[in-house]
Amino acid sequence: MVFIERFREALLPFVVGGLSVILLAAIVFRILGEQPESNSYALLAEAFLQGRFDATRCFDLDCALFEEKIFVIFPPVPALIALPFVAIFGASFQHFIVLGTLCFTVTAVVWWQVSRVYQTDRQLAALLVLAFLFATPLQYSVLRADGIWFFAQAVAVMLTSLALWSALVKKNAWLVGLFIGLAFLSRQMSILYMPFFFVLMSSPDRSVFAINVESFRRFLKLAVFPACAILVYFAYNYARFGDPLQTGYAYIFPPEWEALRKPLTAWIEHRVQELGLFHRDYFLFNLVHFFVQGPDVEFSGRYLTQLSGFGDKGIALFIGAPFLFYFFLAQWSREYLFAVLTILLIAGLTLFYHSNGFSQYSVQRYTLDWLPLMMLFVVRTVRSVDKGIFALLVAQALFLSVVMQVLAFAVNV
Repeated sequence: MVFIERFREALLPFVVGGLSVILLAAIVFRILGEQPESNSYALLAEAFLQGRFDATRCFDLDCALFEEKIFVIFPPVPALIALPFVAIFGASFQHFIVLGTLCFTVTAVVWWQVSRVYQTDRQLAALLVLAFLFATPLQYSVLRADGIWFFAQAVAVMLTSLALWSALVKKNAWLVGLFIGLAFLSRQMSILYMPFFFVLMSSPDRSVFAINVESFRRFLKLAVFPACAILVYFAYNYARFGDPLQTGYAYIFPPEWEALRKPLTAWIEHRVQELGLFHRDYFLFNLVHFFVQGPDVEFSGRYLTQLSGFGDKGIALFIGAPFLFYFFLAQWSREYLFAVLTILLIAGLTLFYHSNGFSQYSVQRYTLDWLPLMMLFVVRTVRSVDKGIFALLVAQALFLSVVMQVLAFAVNV
């Protein structure tokens, strides 16, 4: 019996580690096959180098056409990360997945340090880091970082993770504000983290609503860089479209590009052109994919035995990442309450958004806009006595990701 117990204890880490290695190998495989001219951030970086805001072309059709000029609509910080490489290799720079992997590595280091704040068990801390890296949409975003959408997501997760690290490890409000400001200029919803960080950086024995010198200083330190980031974004929008609140989404999928359309993506263009970026009609679609939808594998042929495809709009959060249920076991506190409110606000807005991540085979990637907050409280909650069941839940999530990515490769070959 002792031998069996030891074997079982050794088997789970082996399974989790092995599945993580497979998912890491998938990233390496994609790095080796990355093609040039696939990420429009290269064009935005090229435009910055030439002193312009408009691009010469668009690699993915998800650009704006305004006054006969082409604009990459996404926030600028990921382009600044790519800028030195575009300066050397030109707009054909083809290693965005490498840059995404570097962001992934920084995120791993950050979460190891954050996990160690709450976990003395090194094996459990490592398991928590692997869970966040490989059993969430983060791995897939890095895998697809040759696309502008996924690269921006990988950058934003790194920056919001650094903000958490700054608050919990460095305890530096200036750094928190800096990283949230940069995250906002990568994924705009990141700015909604600010009330949570104000609470997180408050003294536990003081009211968060108290108005005094200490709270004013804390607010100032946290808010300076995000306020500057907002002003930069307004100026950036005004320079491009003559309106500080116009991000360019009003000008995407122009009729002039009709001949370049792909039939399989027509639905999202119809949504934007006919219903708008946000609409109540998107709610049910997004809600089902967020809470209900499981893997949707399709078979065809005379005997219905030929693998022909599967849904690529994402699967439900707690089906694809069941270990996140530990979030609901976290100890109630004001920090937890503000985390819940932040998650509900960001997730609630995206339920009315025209896209839920567009193309993905496991949990939808938009959850990454708030998942670092949920993961923080998972890290706080799991205990060594829970390690076995937690590892099983992580292994299930990893297994599902591996299977879906293998099937995607098989169908698309």
